Amino acid sequence: MAKRKTSASDLERFRETNIGQPLIEIARDFQRRALAKFTERGHAGLQPAHTAVITNLSLEGERLTELARRASMTKQGMGQLVNEVERLGYVQRVPDPTDSRAKIVRFTGRGRRLMAHGVELGAQIQREYAKLIGRERLQVLHDTLDELRHRLREGEAGMPPAPARRHPRS
Repeated sequence: MAKRKTSASDLERFRETNIGQPLIEIARDFQRRALAKFTERGHAGLQPAHTAVITNLSLEGERLTELARRASMTKQGMGQLVNEVERLGYVQRVPDPTDSRAKIVRFTGRGRRLMAHGVELGAQIQREYAKLIGRERLQVLHDTLDELRHRLREGEAGMPPAPARRHPRS
């Protein structure tokens, strides 16, 4: 069976109906606003990639492997980001009390202040969004995305595993 060529109208229709692009754009806007507001509060030096550490680290702390799993990235990639955020003074590595060979990544006092500001600033950004589309529509959007996220997570059991990433040894 011959495949039909993609036309300009097919491409335009896809661009108009694809939910991925607006989701990415909104996430980037939220991140940009948050980082700008953090800088205003004296938290300079944070980069967009650092949010993988900040948003996935619990207040109790995590092992690097768990942090990487939560962020859906490699342990090596997360290790590099943790190094950078550690240099900025927001996290530290401490011995794991249950395994002397392992370390726990946890927030420092400065990191806890960052998180307190983050809660406040996140709410402020959402109020800004509510001014744009209305509180009710923003709530419907949140609820819809939250439901989709939960259903996708439930369905993960039926999905084939992601291919293992191979990293050259140095």
